[in-house]
Amino acid sequence: MERKIEQATSEHPNVEVSQLEKQLLTKPEPAVEFDDDALYSEKKINRRQLINKLNNLNFKDLNVLVVFRHMKYDREMVRLAYPLPCHDEILSCQWADEFDFNQMVESYTFQYLHVPKGQQFLEVLPEVKSIDEKQIVFALPETCNEISSRKLQRHQCSGVTAHLIQNGAVFSGQLVDSSPSQFRVSVETTPPQNFSWIEADVPVTIIFAKENKNLYSAECRIARQDQGLKVRHFTLEPTHRQIHRFPAREFRSSRHKLTPPPDAVFEHPFFGKTVTLKVQDISGTGFSVFEEQSSAVLLPGLIIPKLDLVFGDGTIFRCLAQVVYCNPLGEGRVPMVRCGLTILDMAVKDHIRLLGLMHQTTDPSTYICNRVDIDALWDFFFDTGFIYPEKYEFIKANKAKIKATYEKLYNSNPSVAVHFIYQQNGRILAHAGILRLFESSWLLHHHAAVRSVSNRGGLTVLNQSGRFIHESHRLHTMKMDYVMCYFRPENKFPSHVFGGATRNINDPAICSVDTFAYFHHRVNKTNPPGNDHLPDHWELDKVTHEDLLNLQTFYEKRAGGLMLKGLHLSPERFDCSSMIEAYQDIGLKRERHLFALRYRAKLCAVVMANVSELGLNMSDLTNAVTFIAVDGNILTPEVYTTVIHHIAHLYETEEIPILLYPLQEASHIGINAEKSYALWVYDTHDIDPYFRYLKRLLKFIQY
Repeated sequence: MERKIEQATSEHPNVEVSQLEKQLLTKPEPAVEFDDDALYSEKKINRRQLINKLNNLNFKDLNVLVVFRHMKYDREMVRLAYPLPCHDEILSCQWADEFDFNQMVESYTFQYLHVPKGQQFLEVLPEVKSIDEKQIVFALPETCNEISSRKLQRHQCSGVTAHLIQNGAVFSGQLVDSSPSQFRVSVETTPPQNFSWIEADVPVTIIFAKENKNLYSAECRIARQDQGLKVRHFTLEPTHRQIHRFPAREFRSSRHKLTPPPDAVFEHPFFGKTVTLKVQDISGTGFSVFEEQSSAVLLPGLIIPKLDLVFGDGTIFRCLAQVVYCNPLGEGRVPMVRCGLTILDMAVKDHIRLLGLMHQTTDPSTYICNRVDIDALWDFFFDTGFIYPEKYEFIKANKAKIKATYEKLYNSNPSVAVHFIYQQNGRILAHAGILRLFESSWLLHHHAAVRSVSNRGGLTVLNQSGRFIHESHRLHTMKMDYVMCYFRPENKFPSHVFGGATRNINDPAICSVDTFAYFHHRVNKTNPPGNDHLPDHWELDKVTHEDLLNLQTFYEKRAGGLMLKGLHLSPERFDCSSMIEAYQDIGLKRERHLFALRYRAKLCAVVMANVSELGLNMSDLTNAVTFIAVDGNILTPEVYTTVIHHIAHLYETEEIPILLYPLQEASHIGINAEKSYALWVYDTHDIDPYFRYLKRLLKFIQY
């Protein structure tokens, strides 16, 4: 019969398909039987369920796969077909693309129909009623099989560029399909490249990207390759099942199992399918999920640009996430994989809300950025003595503006200020705050607690602020390279915590303390700026890069700590534009002006005028002049006074707070300092030493 077909086609190459040929083409072959322990497991699906699935594919404009087998050689050909609406056992499918129908008739016979069903597919053995160049018509059987592959499934990918690198040679192409254990990439050569440059037994580095965003990079071994001349397909296997996104830390974030657990929902960056996985445990820095091993889609190193953490009440936190490990959980009835993901970035407001949820899980009396009764907060500040008589002198003169500032800070969910409150039965027992003061530096301030009540509130909010730093400093949006705190050296608690940490760590590259003289300079506003002139050979001008280099040299010789980096006065770190914009976005004033005071073109001092809303900090340290005397030997009281007068127009008040460094320069200029302030600065890139000290100091602390 095969000979008859060959004879007919050779004599009449353009004749129509004969009835005999159609019978051969449409005759289904017997179903292939699979061992239950082999690659596939099956369950029966009735015709009604099959029809519902076919109509679902029609509704979504998706295709079925019509599989043919070659009559002579052991190979298959798959054609895509679009299923038309189906009401009974008769199913019509239109071909999805053009092909040589007559050639297919000559060599192939129908085998089976594959209907996609999620991660599985339905294998159908229908009777072919008719077939032509436009469509194929089936009579559906009473039942079909739902087949699940026990191997990891591959997903067809599109739009993902691939770069294969070995020994300095870079080959570019596309990701064709992927699974958690293998990738197939198509790469081409660019002269003078050729594929002999690639050694099959040497690992390669693969980089996947989409829309100019890197999604994955890893070292892989070449499992297989074809022999294409200009375009070649490589099957690659990653060599590692775990990555280290960040250095290992001694202190890790506490993981919480929430009830009900949230879902992790994302569109897979390789093949575009929406994936929903149940979160097993979560912290402010990452979370874990479980996947069925047979349908796993995650692999270590994969970056997911948009992942939503969806909670039961509809709350959604969107983040940039990366898979850091995928660990099989052993053989069971349904083999599973535990996958850990780290949060690479998240909007500041969302991350604060997520941390608030985590902290509440640990202690229901702890709050982060909760809505505060402002009157109760002011009562707390007065009752604890945080606002003492001298400090109130400043507040009462500006109380309307300060009240307005606090309403914005505490009840408008700003991205530049975070407050921590320990509260029981509606009563505030402790408070602490942290403020983004410079481009990537945050200021700890406003730490107070009720002493008359036997509670650990003061230590609890200190612990909260520590956890916040620990879980937030890696996020790009948080911009937290340094944490700072001003404290009075004679105050025992901050001196013990921050000063003690500095002494204990004993490394100024990680943690340092520098002391300033603090006083107020009263300015006569009736005398407009410019009426006083600097003496001959003196000039006050905008700071230059050279000035900052000289300042850095002076400070490194004198102290060698982190003060300039924390204050953003180092040559490589002085721009604060995005921080200023962040304040403006929430309707708060924040400015910074830098000046260089020179004598005969030689740097004498760097003057930083920080301008902010009144009361942003109770001691007004955020609305003060920082005066750093580089060469105090030639600085005179007359010059100092004239400099302050020239910048006084930047401030609303007649009394301007001054922070003068070094501390000893106050007496040299003839100024009686009101008090001294120590500035503590910590580099968050190595956070463990601080928490190691804090854990020993505060025995109950948890991270």
